[in-house]
Amino acid sequence: MKKVLLITILILISFQLSSSVFQVNKLGSLAYIAGITSLEFLNNHYDSHNIFPLSENDINKISKNNVLKFDRIAFQPYSPKLKDLSDYTIYFTFASALYFSFEKEEILNNLVVLTEVMVTQNIIGKWTKSFSKRKRPFVYDENISISKKQEHNSQHSFYSLHSSAAFSAATYAYYYLVKKNGRNIPAALVLYGSATATASLRVASANHFPSDVIIGAVMGSAISYFICEYHHKKQINIQVGLNSLNLEISF
Repeated sequence: MKKVLLITILILISFQLSSSVFQVNKLGSLAYIAGITSLEFLNNHYDSHNIFPLSENDINKISKNNVLKFDRIAFQPYSPKLKDLSDYTIYFTFASALYFSFEKEEILNNLVVLTEVMVTQNIIGKWTKSFSKRKRPFVYDENISISKKQEHNSQHSFYSLHSSAAFSAATYAYYYLVKKNGRNIPAALVLYGSATATASLRVASANHFPSDVIIGAVMGSAISYFICEYHHKKQINIQVGLNSLNLEISF
């Protein structure tokens, strides 16, 4: 009787421990998020004092021949409609990520992890833009007005924050799904399909080069994966046999 009771208690403990995907120190995470946010304010200050509008002389010197052949696919007519559509697809990716990772008992931990993912990829992407000062594809378009080319944001091509954010959200949600219930192909298609659509639209609208969105997707996915892995809760698995009881802790 005692053995049966012990096994029952251990099974219940195992279920409780393995039900949560992420383990979060909320105070530590809050301090981390606050620190990252302060870096964003610092970036805004740096950016405004180190990136100046392109002069007409600078614009006239620009040549498409200086761009890698692989990236020249981005030399298309600038499209505000496709640009706006990329905003809608990224919203859809975020909404899908929240939907697939929604669990009433885990919602707070999940939101903390997602917030860490998003603020981290955002600040890394912003500082990269500030240092690279890469001109967007539409700057090379002779049909675009000088005033448009002189916008502050016209020198923020590398790398694509839209792609980084979309793939960060998709990776976070799919990581959660895999750890919770195993692989889910339909969910992966929805998450990564919408993220890919966002990246493609950024190129089609002449806002980014292919290399911008590819690096953005890789960076966003990698940052998201490592943060999720850092918070992934240690699992305790209990295997019960007729005459044996095995306890396995996986990291």
